[in-house]
Amino acid sequence: MNAPLPRAYWCHADVDDGRYRLAPDGLVTTAPGPAVAWMRESVRGMTPRLDRDAFHRAWAWLGDRRSAEVAVQALRRGQLYAYELDTHTARWRWTAYPVSVLPPPLDHLPIEPPVRSHA
Repeated sequence: MNAPLPRAYWCHADVDDGRYRLAPDGLVTTAPGPAVAWMRESVRGMTPRLDRDAFHRAWAWLGDRRSAEVAVQALRRGQLYAYELDTHTARWRWTAYPVSVLPPPLDHLPIEPPVRSHA
């Protein structure tokens, strides 16, 4: 019987504005708490660049501790969690997905020796 693959959480941000815009770097983590923390920190990091309405919506979400708990619980149940923020110029979406990952290489598996040249 094969053991299930360990779970990880893949986090990324997307922006939909018709033009390329630099989105924050993503994250892969093995626990839902750091996944949600990455999302919140990424939103917090962009708040200075937001228009007034988007700024207040973002800070309302950041100040809502219950939403962070709900996000962690959803990820633990194997559901994705996303936060969307519309601005005057773009729609931002932060998403955390539960994913299965391959375990690190095991020492007892055979490994091909490196190819050597005979010069």
